[in-house]
Amino acid sequence: ALWCYAFATVIFAGALAPFLPLLVVILLCGWAMLGVWVALTSEKRLHIVSLDEQAVVILASIAGLMVVHMGPNATSPSGLATMLAIMSLSALAVAGFFWAIGHYRLTRLLELMPYPVICGFMAGIGWLLLEAGVGVAIDVPIAEFDEAITTPGTASRLLLFIAGAIGLLVAVTRLKRAWALPVASLVLVVVFYAVAGIKGFGREELVVGGWLFNIPVDTGGALSLLEGLSFSLVDTEFVLQMLPQILTIAFLALLTQSMSLSALMAAGNQDLDTSAEIEDMGAGNLLCALVASPPGSTDVIASTLYEEFGASSRWMPLITSAVCLVMAVFGSTIIPWMPKLLVGSTVFLFAYQLFHEWLYENVRGFQPIDFAIVLIILGTVIFVGFMPGILVGILLALLLFVLRYSMISAVQGQHSLATYRSSVERSQSSNEILDAHGGECLVYNLRGFLFFGTANAVLDTIRDEAHVRQGHFKVILLDMKRVTGMDISALNTFAQIRALCERSGVQLIYSGVEEETRDSLLMLDAVSMEHGEPLLFPEADYAAEYMEDVLLSAYQVEAESMTIYDHLNRIFDDLSKVRILIEHMTRVEVGDREILFEQGDEDNGLYMLERGSMTALIGTEHNGFKRVKKFRPGALIGEMSAYTADRKRTATIVADEDSVLYHLTSEKLARLDIEDLKLAASIHELVARTLGSRITYMNRRLFLELR
Repeated sequence: ALWCYAFATVIFAGALAPFLPLLVVILLCGWAMLGVWVALTSEKRLHIVSLDEQAVVILASIAGLMVVHMGPNATSPSGLATMLAIMSLSALAVAGFFWAIGHYRLTRLLELMPYPVICGFMAGIGWLLLEAGVGVAIDVPIAEFDEAITTPGTASRLLLFIAGAIGLLVAVTRLKRAWALPVASLVLVVVFYAVAGIKGFGREELVVGGWLFNIPVDTGGALSLLEGLSFSLVDTEFVLQMLPQILTIAFLALLTQSMSLSALMAAGNQDLDTSAEIEDMGAGNLLCALVASPPGSTDVIASTLYEEFGASSRWMPLITSAVCLVMAVFGSTIIPWMPKLLVGSTVFLFAYQLFHEWLYENVRGFQPIDFAIVLIILGTVIFVGFMPGILVGILLALLLFVLRYSMISAVQGQHSLATYRSSVERSQSSNEILDAHGGECLVYNLRGFLFFGTANAVLDTIRDEAHVRQGHFKVILLDMKRVTGMDISALNTFAQIRALCERSGVQLIYSGVEEETRDSLLMLDAVSMEHGEPLLFPEADYAAEYMEDVLLSAYQVEAESMTIYDHLNRIFDDLSKVRILIEHMTRVEVGDREILFEQGDEDNGLYMLERGSMTALIGTEHNGFKRVKKFRPGALIGEMSAYTADRKRTATIVADEDSVLYHLTSEKLARLDIEDLKLAASIHELVARTLGSRITYMNRRLFLELR
């Protein structure tokens, strides 16, 4: 109830003071209705709410603007109707924002605002409350402070208000009880009237001296101020001008509510459905809008404090709301007798709490740049205004994001084909060539959202590679599997990368590109072409295969002419063994797209590919078939199933083109184990080497993926 008196004074200070009784009743009713609603709907049994101090401060600035805009009419029923309409719209906007965020479960969006910016906003609120407290103390608008402070007695009165705030602060921090603030406030009122009685001051003298509000005692019936009000009295033009401020109230209320719920869960060790809580809070703010009350949100401090004092049920918020309703019915007559000293001291206390929390408690551990942002926003609020402070905060948030995100390298990994290979299994001679010349093909794994800051870093990385300019590379692959998006500046940067590569005789190819990005890259001519087709590959494995083929076409002109004798001779280096083995093998021809065997088939021996190309596919439950291996001449196929417990084929083998293989059946392999132990041992050694090389390949790929 005391906060309602303070908040009402902040909003209807100065010329609007005659409307204070009505505003106090409105605030008490709005607070009570919201409190009852949340107490009945929240998952948390002890969930205390309060009116949003940010909304109160912004509404106070709107009230000041209205006084300037409407002049003498501001104190007429038209001014009151306009201000009530604005307060109702602010609660309605908060209700709409809360409902949309909660209903569509968009609470994650609220976490995008950097914490230093939020601290700056809240510290700015503290400054505006400090200004409001000074205005209550000196009894003139803060803009006239320099002139008023020179008036005799003003400085001493301001110091007395500050002393009262210190007394309230000491009582709250030392006693640490829920009743500390009410009792300290009551003591302050008693002392005030005791001193006034000793000095012989009556009510009129106290009003003239600026110690009481200039409100006639007979206006205690606050609802009488509503007589004659209608929508036609609302200054629609001024209300429309204030829409940006109203939306700002809703935006800041969302941030406050999100942080409060997070803090409430952390303090109470209770998991809450934040989306449902925010949606319910939105419905509660509709009740505030009905009575033209400012919006409200979770009061995490009161909720946790009362829980520490032993409260644990919904009766606590319900009784709190009931007290507010009682005060709304019977307490409006108190306002003419409410000392400004108490109201001003309460506002000072609230301002101090905000400063302490957002300039000290919550910023400990901040880096200097983060704390500088808080101070810049606060300085803008002090010397320019609150709305410019919000704009500066948003701009600083964007700048901070760009700077920090730019520091994260878009290049997650860089390697060449000397260490990175495709899943294509090739002959020993081909692997030796790739080992020798794999460094002529580079692979860059990119990540994150690419814009002018991060994309330029990719360009600089490639440009600084001296071998690119000297033409020592043949192909550069940009793997974009982990790229979440690109803007137009990044696309232009990739066009520059392609031009740089083309001038050096290097092909620029891509893998893992999203469809939308693919179209943009082609439109800007940022991709190398071959036979009129863009070199864009669905996965890095296919792109690596292409690069290997480029190297082999340049250095292995005799690859296609090798026969089964040549392949086996390079393995065994013993023609007698080769001849015996081929005698036991059967030549098999497979047509294009023909299946050699399917996953799950019974093992029937191993194959060696003499000519053509084969692909191993593994079927998955949801994604269909996926390529896991590709075989080129000289590769061993189907050897694994002979060494598994169930002797089942582990993959489906399909011919990519007309191919020739040599088949050694399981029966003939078993016969060799008996007839020619040395040859059989050599075959098993070949299988072991093949399996070992595949494990090495998988380990290497896994290591690169985890880097």
